[in-house]
Amino acid sequence: MSTTRFSAFVGVVCAAVLCVGCGSQAEEQPKAAAPTADPHVVPGSVLKTYLPTNRTLPEGWKVSTVFEEHDSGPKPVPPSADPSPTVNFGCDQLVRSGTEATLGGWGSYANLGVTDPSAHEVGIMVRAYSTGQASEVFGRLRSLEGVCGTTYEPNSAGLLNNPVTITVSAVDGVGDEGVRVTIDRKAYVGLDLVVMRVGDRLLSVTSDNDGGKFADVTALTKAIAPRVK
Repeated sequence: MSTTRFSAFVGVVCAAVLCVGCGSQAEEQPKAAAPTADPHVVPGSVLKTYLPTNRTLPEGWKVSTVFEEHDSGPKPVPPSADPSPTVNFGCDQLVRSGTEATLGGWGSYANLGVTDPSAHEVGIMVRAYSTGQASEVFGRLRSLEGVCGTTYEPNSAGLLNNPVTITVSAVDGVGDEGVRVTIDRKAYVGLDLVVMRVGDRLLSVTSDNDGGKFADVTALTKAIAPRVK
């Protein structure tokens, strides 16, 4: 049993022992309220109109025939899980959990796949948040500008000898503010992502380098950014 699982097990046992004879008191503890949808969040059915089409994509780009459009529907939904509004968020967590570790908390979304002139699949997603939250969420990525460098992740034997270089840099000329995150892995598939904020919405454009190189996500983001309102 791992240390983490053992600690959790001990905590459960201790709690059970301490609460013997106080069941009624424990039952009186209020339960955390389930998150509710914010009616002011732009719904997914509107966000999908911000996504590009074959007519509006740059020359050579096409809407994917594999990854079709999906959205959260005509009404806002309860906020998504937000795993990292913590002081522990940093470069290593970005490697382990990807950007989803920073972009949680949205109340609606719409996404779509597109392909570049070399048929490289690229993901596009627009997320909407409650008032002021998009700026806070974006700030988690922005706080890592110029901070990250090279770290290591385990190989198949569990040894930390596979280098990963993380670069976080500002992107000008897109929305209210923009940032680019590149996770360049030597042994595994990497990630190149541009996130742009427009008010309470975030546009993200993501590519991997499975075919040997990343698609030009910065140029694509700048081309489609004016569609996000």
